[in-house]
Amino acid sequence: MTPEVDLTESGDSFRTNLGLDPFLRQSLMPANLLYAAGHDLRDPYLSPLYGDFTKGFPPTLLTTGTRDLFLSNTVLMHRALRRADIAADLHVTEAAGHGGFLGQAPEDADIQREIRAFVDAHWPS
Repeated sequence: MTPEVDLTESGDSFRTNLGLDPFLRQSLMPANLLYAAGHDLRDPYLSPLYGDFTKGFPPTLLTTGTRDLFLSNTVLMHRALRRADIAADLHVTEAAGHGGFLGQAPEDADIQREIRAFVDAHWPS
């Protein structure tokens, strides 16, 4: 759900959605640099987007919103997983910001239903 998978903030939503996301109001770069403690931000242990998914990765459900600062992260991660032939679903909710799936909007029920369906399909009980 709206993953932080690229600490470099290379995706365009870090600029185009700046000021639009109701939850993330500014770049997280100062926190990213602090967290990285001098390590390369592209290190896959810090930014999974740059990892090698060809060695296997579980089916993945990715959700985001059109106003999410991490929209690009989510879309780029979906594409990276699909290039590695990993089963991955992407759901984008209109006008949702980061963390916009907390049960406060009508669309949240749709996302929760998708999550249940995804889990049931990939890990049936």
